[in-house]
Amino acid sequence: MASDRVVLIRIRNLDRETACFNAGSVPVEPGQACVVDHNGLRLGVMLDELEAGAGLSDQLDRVVRIASQRDIDTHRYNQADAERILFSTREVVARHKLPMHLVAAEYTLDRRQLRIYFTAPHRVDFRALLRDLAGRYGTRIELRQMGARDEARIKGGLGRCGLEICCHRFLHEPNPVPMEMAYDQELFVSPERITGCCGRLMCCLAYEHQTYKEALGRLPGLGAQVAWKEKKGKVISHNIFRNTVTILTDDRDRIEADGGEVRVLQPGKRRRR
Repeated sequence: MASDRVVLIRIRNLDRETACFNAGSVPVEPGQACVVDHNGLRLGVMLDELEAGAGLSDQLDRVVRIASQRDIDTHRYNQADAERILFSTREVVARHKLPMHLVAAEYTLDRRQLRIYFTAPHRVDFRALLRDLAGRYGTRIELRQMGARDEARIKGGLGRCGLEICCHRFLHEPNPVPMEMAYDQELFVSPERITGCCGRLMCCLAYEHQTYKEALGRLPGLGAQVAWKEKKGKVISHNIFRNTVTILTDDRDRIEADGGEVRVLQPGKRRRR
């Protein structure tokens, strides 16, 4: 039934939310822009149509209409106006003497809500600020605190690879990257070299983490006492791309040997996974 059409839509907001909606009788197709009712009217783009059980669509927010050129122009105008609003809001925040750094702002398509994103070193009591802003702009205000990774995702920038940072380009929900991932990959470098624009460890450390763990699991651990041909020594580094280990021999020589040709005399310590 047309009234049970469930579609997947990416909302064109700063959070880039993706959610299921009840399309009803609106003939929206994949790739087509549409207006949805999601805490106010918002612009979105349909990604796919989903199979769902009867009655599920009644529990979902609805697709209001296929977006017109006027809707698209209104969305662009609201984006530009929200940037202007952000500058004046900074003056209000300074007057309230709050330790907030405003990152971005956005209106809903119907301008019934203005959402302002900010970062702060701790929780902030912004109730007085909220009343001041609501009176100034004449609309419902939502203040949303975010972390450093989310700020980088919204603002964008260039990574050390020379490309646009992943979280802004395609990684919509970045996960925490613990220092253990750098240790597992034996990245014994200064933290600045593996830190992203957000001041946190780069998200790309997680992409090949499992591959590194599996490759290193097939090689003797660091500090292992090994024998290679007539030489003996300890493992001081690995090269997973060549499947080799570097051995510091008892004669203080450094030898790079194939991992399959090395005989372990005494296992080294491996990091707990």
